[in-house]
Amino acid sequence: MKMAWLKPARDEFRERLESGRLAHALLLSGPAGTGKLDLALEIAAGLLCQEESWPACGSCRSCQLLSTGAHPDYRKLTFELNDKGNLRTEIVIEQVRNLISSLQLTTTISPRKIALLHPAEAMNRNAANALLKTLEEPPGDTVMILVSDDPSRLPVTIRSRCQNLHVRLPETRVALEWLMENGASDPLEAESALQAAARSPLRARAMLEDGSTAHYSLVSSTLDDMLKGHCASGQAVAALADLDPRQLWTWLSLCSAEKIRRNIDAKKTAKLLSQLQAAADRNRYLLATQVRKDLLLQDWLIQWAQLKA
Repeated sequence: MKMAWLKPARDEFRERLESGRLAHALLLSGPAGTGKLDLALEIAAGLLCQEESWPACGSCRSCQLLSTGAHPDYRKLTFELNDKGNLRTEIVIEQVRNLISSLQLTTTISPRKIALLHPAEAMNRNAANALLKTLEEPPGDTVMILVSDDPSRLPVTIRSRCQNLHVRLPETRVALEWLMENGASDPLEAESALQAAARSPLRARAMLEDGSTAHYSLVSSTLDDMLKGHCASGQAVAALADLDPRQLWTWLSLCSAEKIRRNIDAKKTAKLLSQLQAAADRNRYLLATQVRKDLLLQDWLIQWAQLKA
């Protein structure tokens, strides 16, 4: 599943590796759904490869063990189950301490030890603080790879200790070509999925597979019907009530942004749309509070309806 838009980041990593400028801590950052984790795994494989080749040879013992998930010099830190058997929503200090302890061991078959943390911004404050010293002075030939969709949520002390490698969103044409080569059959549906996924190709592909593009189309058409006077705010609330709330607010934000692009010259309309987009983003974070979710949505839709005036 080749992702052509990763080439600049790949080339930058290769240049650092070949020139001896590779740091012992890497931060792969960029929008969600752009293949950062795939690139991180590719980098990990190359750094662990016994042939010390880039990309990894794929046939040495190290590469074979990594493909089975049983490599003794590779550690991955991500969400784990808590004591109640539920998946955590953050990476906690115990996980980081266990990782640090495992990194003290000598390498077994590879020239380096690799630790992959994903998503890095999920570390809580204590976990991030516990990692600082190891990031600055990792034991032996350890390389730590942090992958983050939102590096602004990482403490400055973490970011400053890492060498950044940024992955950008591909051009729309490139993303659409990739989607058509990887399962999409209808160009218009692929374009709709890409818009619903905020131009993130991997997220768009997942939406095409699970059929959630139809939900985005429902949101978009409902908002259009409101502006045409065909749908009142109460009807709109009912139409959108069964959608995942977090995804719904994301799509309301995206629809606002899209309409801003279409009305950039209409200053009054653009200002109201900017306020609606900001409100949608804010309301997405309010979902974790006790605020009435239905009233939040109704109030937002009432303000949206004012655009038709």
